[in-house]
Amino acid sequence: MLVQIIRSKCGLVLTCLLGQIMLFSVPVYAGVEGKSYNVNVTSSLGDSFPACFDFNANGTLNFLGLDATYNRANLGRDQRNWQAVTNPPSPAVTIALNGEVIGDFVPDRRINGNAINSNGTTFIFNGTRLSGTNCPQFSTTQEESVGNPFFR
Repeated sequence: MLVQIIRSKCGLVLTCLLGQIMLFSVPVYAGVEGKSYNVNVTSSLGDSFPACFDFNANGTLNFLGLDATYNRANLGRDQRNWQAVTNPPSPAVTIALNGEVIGDFVPDRRINGNAINSNGTTFIFNGTRLSGTNCPQFSTTQEESVGNPFFR
């Protein structure tokens, strides 16, 4: 009888410990919706430049005066992966982006990924989430679009 009581107490303790480990080890990702990130971008041409990615809740990604449509690559619980492509009518250069939001103890504080434009230039980016701030608004005039580093 004493062995059964000890066994049941150990089982209860182990069940509680395993439940806590599972609860804290499985991160829940909230996705990129409604969040903004400061990123540093490096191109295959050797350029490095800052950008800000502003993910609207309506599925639009704004960056450097451009609009792209994004969606999560994996639907379901793991919402950290996303993909985007610039919207038509766009300038002569189209940009496709692929990324992931990651966090240690605070979900999706960091972002990283890559992009490619229709000229064949590739980009790698990484950065951190802005706290309570949106990206600055960018104008999309033709003169500014010509100088956009994503178009090289």
